[in-house]
Amino acid sequence: MVSAIAWIIGNGYLVLFVVAVCTTVAKVRRERPPDVAGAAYIAWGELLFYAIGIWFVSAGIMHAYFQDLAAPKIGWQPSPFEYELGWIELPLGVVAMMSLWRGSEFRLAATLIACTFTLAAAAQHLQQMICCANYAPSNAGPVLWFGDIVIPVLLLVFAVLSRARNQA
Repeated sequence: MVSAIAWIIGNGYLVLFVVAVCTTVAKVRRERPPDVAGAAYIAWGELLFYAIGIWFVSAGIMHAYFQDLAAPKIGWQPSPFEYELGWIELPLGVVAMMSLWRGSEFRLAATLIACTFTLAAAAQHLQQMICCANYAPSNAGPVLWFGDIVIPVLLLVFAVLSRARNQA
């Protein structure tokens, strides 16, 4: 049981992604959007709320206040940079959560900021792997490939697919 809880905490972004998928399916079935654009709009909001919003708030708290736990998992030493990182993740998470109720332009703004941040983080993680052989779990593991690459790509795809709904 303890190892299962540790896995969930350590892989919260995956758990939150699954929650976003489940809530998307439930909302699509309940609301029955007539087209792909409507379903994509729902998925876009849910992914922003859970996989970016809640995840970034929790990551921000970890980076800002629990550096001794967060930094080693990335292959870093605790530093003042961790505090700064936490304080960009916190408001980004809050804005991503707010976007669920604020419309497509607000979602697009949150998406562009989140994608810029996460894809830049992915580039930095890859650079750390190449230059410094940093294969720490939160540098070279699923956080990189799924959290920093797949999720932002999905957000952009859903934003594009939602365009027809947003232009109506």
